[in-house]
Amino acid sequence: MLRAVIELIYPPRLQCPLCGAQSPDNSLCLDCRQLLDGYAGEQVCCLCGGFLGVRGYHLDGLVYPTPGDSALLREQPPGYEDKLISCGSVNRLGASLSQSSWLMCPACRAENRPFDLARAVAPYEGPVREAVQRLKYRGMKSLAVPLGELMANASLREGAFARTDALVPVPMHPGRERERGYNQSVLLARALGELLQVPVLERVLVKIRETPSQTSLSASQRRKNLQQAFVVAKPEPVKGKILTIIDDVFTTGSTVSIISHLLRQAGARSVLVLTFAGTRQSGKK
Repeated sequence: MLRAVIELIYPPRLQCPLCGAQSPDNSLCLDCRQLLDGYAGEQVCCLCGGFLGVRGYHLDGLVYPTPGDSALLREQPPGYEDKLISCGSVNRLGASLSQSSWLMCPACRAENRPFDLARAVAPYEGPVREAVQRLKYRGMKSLAVPLGELMANASLREGAFARTDALVPVPMHPGRERERGYNQSVLLARALGELLQVPVLERVLVKIRETPSQTSLSASQRRKNLQQAFVVAKPEPVKGKILTIIDDVFTTGSTVSIISHLLRQAGARSVLVLTFAGTRQSGKK
């Protein structure tokens, strides 16, 4: 109530949802619009959606072979060609992946990802990182709507997301959610659900164990940290469905991988991942 009175007397400044610069209608400023256009033109890992920075098959001397390229495939880990086929021009959902080509980052080459596809609006850097932190830590819940709109636009660039039956936000532990007052992933999922006319399953997945912050942990430490932290409380809405996990940031993929595995165990037909921010890949081994 007090906030509403204060905003009536002192209306909040209209600003760009990313960098916070003044904007006449709360829309993206020109600089951020150009920044996102640049990100949209980058090549990405065909599986995790990590941003690779350039188009082509050579990044820092690392060659990304295509299926049938036997000489180069002999240099890759076992099962790599199957991974390429699953996320190349036609993935396991039978949908064309417009951005994927055949590039796969080192992490996805080395690991068995339980999700079929992950994509993000932009890498977690610059004003994108600032926007996430304002939404997540500074109580700016209203940012979920414009960030959700950007996520919806990103989903439209990949045909696989059009088959989504329901959205599953990454849950927070009830104690942490009470402390913060909201779950930013739920807010993003609600905004997306309204825009895309897709139901949001907020109570299907729950976090039953509080875990320390993941910020400074390695990929293996994150996986250990998250063991037995989540459960599928209501498996019935999951069975036979194509689900898209919604979160604010994809870093190593540990959280969404564990959740994807649980959803598949509960009977999900396929699991996709959509986040606002993603990872920046160097292409180095």
